Amino acid sequence: MSIEHIAVIVLAVEVVVMVSARVGVERRHWAHAKGRGPAPQAGDDLTFVPAALYGIAAAAMAVGALAVSVEPTLGTLATVAMFGVLLPAFTANAVLRLSTRDGRRATPGLRGLAATVAAAGGLVSVGLI
Repeated sequence: MSIEHIAVIVLAVEVVVMVSARVGVERRHWAHAKGRGPAPQAGDDLTFVPAALYGIAAAAMAVGALAVSVEPTLGTLATVAMFGVLLPAFTANAVLRLSTRDGRRATPGLRGLAATVAAAGGLVSVGLI
């Protein structure tokens, strides 16, 4: 299996995880609106990603780009930044949201899992070029 196939599989898994987390957040919002659950918290928004996850994904993406020797054109850099930084960081944040209600009560093991998700997504993103 080539790096391109692995990158596409990782991208598909990232999308599934993000959609699952979004459905869970929306379900909590609807339950609260119907009076069956607690009020949603500000941390429920999946786009509020801790800066550390962006940094981990960016560092892993840079290592992957150096290993494959990516030509630094504007289109290539935009593609790698989108699929190598944003999506892995959003997915790592979604992992925290799925495992805890708001991500703030995450154990060190869960935070490590989120960091691993961000690093893996950033690293294999160069296969999409």
